Amino acid sequence: MSPARRATGFTLIELIIAISLAMLIGVPAARLLVEHLAGAIRSRDYAVGMSLARREMERLDSFDSAGGLDNSNGFCHPDLALTAVSPPPINNYWVGYPYALTRIVQCQALDCTSNCASPTNPRNGIKRIELRVTKTGSSEPAATLVTYRTKYVRYGL
Repeated sequence: MSPARRATGFTLIELIIAISLAMLIGVPAARLLVEHLAGAIRSRDYAVGMSLARREMERLDSFDSAGGLDNSNGFCHPDLALTAVSPPPINNYWVGYPYALTRIVQCQALDCTSNCASPTNPRNGIKRIELRVTKTGSSEPAATLVTYRTKYVRYGL
């Protein structure tokens, strides 16, 4: 081969070596990029899910009976009614957010079903309230918060 002909292109061996080097560098870099993007999406889902769960917990904490006359701390509020162990999620609970809420309310101790109309009822109960926020269509929780509520006992005053 003449020197003029050789300077115009690459040989097959040179191309194979260049492609091999590009694959050795490109495949791990692409995998790193994919994992980084997936982690960023998971992190965003966790942050938004936790924020929405805290928002709902604050809403539940604000419950009180009509004017606070019976001092029941919202124990008998309809949103704190006892549920099944695994109720279905409430989709589209927050407008504009693709997240679902599952509210699980269980009786932990004593009487949680007594007549709430009687403010002098001495039988007190303890309710366990668990909030699970999931991305709509997913079963993996983005956030889970748990609190307890008891009738006639106020905390933080």
